[in-house]
Amino acid sequence: MKIEHFSKKAGLVEKTELEKVALLAYFLSENKQEAEFTVKDVSSIIFALGFAQPNHSRLKNKIIKSNAFVKGSKNDSFKLSIKRLNQLRELYPDINESEDIVSDDSIIPEVLLQETRRPYLIKLAQQINASYEHNLFDACSLMMRRLLEVLLIHAFENFNIENDVKDSEGNYQNLKTLINKAISKPEIALSNDVKKDVDKFRELGNLSAHRVKYNCRRDDIRTSKLEYRAVIEELLYVAGLIMPNS
Repeated sequence: MKIEHFSKKAGLVEKTELEKVALLAYFLSENKQEAEFTVKDVSSIIFALGFAQPNHSRLKNKIIKSNAFVKGSKNDSFKLSIKRLNQLRELYPDINESEDIVSDDSIIPEVLLQETRRPYLIKLAQQINASYEHNLFDACSLMMRRLLEVLLIHAFENFNIENDVKDSEGNYQNLKTLINKAISKPEIALSNDVKKDVDKFRELGNLSAHRVKYNCRRDDIRTSKLEYRAVIEELLYVAGLIMPNS
């Protein structure tokens, strides 16, 4: 978890200066494995989060007088008391183990996937958006490819023709075959625009996965993200995962 997200989660904007210090000390201890802090360091964090810069000597006196803190192993260092640490663990458990994916709707509007009420699809959309926002473009193109593949499989399942895209051992065939059969199947009835665009995202993902000297760039995704969004939205309808009137 990023410290900015913890600040919002803990409502630091509404806390007193000393409460801010305790919460930030807890975050550093649990999330960064930094059990001890100095007044200078924690003051810098408070200021970086957009709050007023604390007066160092005044804040140090407050910390010394508070039973929420004890002296650290080094000069001018402090740490949370065991009692206060345990209290904060009850209030904010597992902040160092959060699997929340923080993202905006840069590629896929996550609300579309939320309508499916399928957590694994929501996670895929979040990973696509988050990887794009953090300049992880190869990862983004691979996740885009994966979501495309999953929705095509659901489309075949929705019309009870999934056996048409399975091999003799019951495994789904490769994405190229899924696309070709989806285009040709009258039951699935893809629009002409989707038929034209769908394979480009398989190719984009394949480049990131298999081309040794290739790295996906922002423009490789940015220039076609509207087409990708249209492909995914149509597949959600075709797969019966969202309804036209939703």
